[in-house]
Amino acid sequence: MTEDILFNNIYVGHSIDDAKALAAETFDIKHPIEEAADKASTADDDDDETLDQPTFAENPVEFLRQKAFTFIALARVNPTDAFKTHPETGIALTAAFLTFFGMLGALFGLVGSQQKTVTKVKCSCVQ
Repeated sequence: MTEDILFNNIYVGHSIDDAKALAAETFDIKHPIEEAADKASTADDDDDETLDQPTFAENPVEFLRQKAFTFIALARVNPTDAFKTHPETGIALTAAFLTFFGMLGALFGLVGSQQKTVTKVKCSCVQ
């Protein structure tokens, strides 16, 4: 059993009245308190994360810049962890990097060189 899974308020029996009584004594009292605590903790977590990062809809350039700088900062420390935590950013930056060097290679003739010239030979066939 893992530490994240907890069981409480379990009733095993056939009586619906006993089950409702147990729920009124335990579940109905704890449930609103637990929901309020969960909402408060998720609101605190969401506030901390959203203050620093703009959404894509608000400012797409700043959103992508922030993702790229975060990935590069992580990659300087440990590239493997950077790719594990932000794989989409790593793939996009790698594709942009390869595209840039592919364009430079095509510009300077290193990639996609000229075709060989084709020489036609006349055939002198006897008919």
